[in-house]
Amino acid sequence: MRIVFDIGGSVLVPDGPDIDFIKAIAYELVKISEDHEVAVVVGGGRVSREYIQAAKTFTPNETFKDYIGIHITRANGMLLIAALGEKAYPFVIQDFRKAWEVIQLKKIPIMGGTHPGHTTDAVATLLAEYLQADLLVVVTNVDGVYDSDPRKNPNAKKLDMITPEQLVEIAMEAESKAGGSGVVDALAAKFIQRGRIRTYIVGKEDAYHLFDVVRGKHNGTVVEP
Repeated sequence: MRIVFDIGGSVLVPDGPDIDFIKAIAYELVKISEDHEVAVVVGGGRVSREYIQAAKTFTPNETFKDYIGIHITRANGMLLIAALGEKAYPFVIQDFRKAWEVIQLKKIPIMGGTHPGHTTDAVATLLAEYLQADLLVVVTNVDGVYDSDPRKNPNAKKLDMITPEQLVEIAMEAESKAGGSGVVDALAAKFIQRGRIRTYIVGKEDAYHLFDVVRGKHNGTVVEP
């Protein structure tokens, strides 16, 4: 099975690098790679947002600020590469075709951001589509997809299984609200829909047991084409 992991910066480096989590997830990824082909995309998280916010003081150029965020995601990617050791390709990949080549070498390719205007969620879904992955696993700071924001609505209901069309609808509704944020952005959701990609959306606690997650044992949400 070929699996793409989309690891949010919010779980990898919440207030700085979470060393214990990085060690745990690296161990799980190496274990999974013994039986499956694995690729990983890493997000920027809070550090990326702080740098982008600081840059607003100096420039209104949104594309320039996107590039700052991309650099932060790649720094986070290098941190994961260090944790994975020789199992990982030693540099952050910037191209989907190169990621495919690295997989043929039986190494784990690590990617961060690629182009301005694309979140790492979108990068991960595009990578999964390009690689014709059997599974996309999104690790985020919310333990699945809810019918409303669980951080604001204590009565929000987690959805155990949804279609890509439902994911797009939920993601677009979240983005339409001021300050709203979904577990994946609308562009990534549309790529999941286009590629008909089977997707698991899980939280940090599940991520400590990724080996079980890829076998369907988790408390998150399944996006089933």
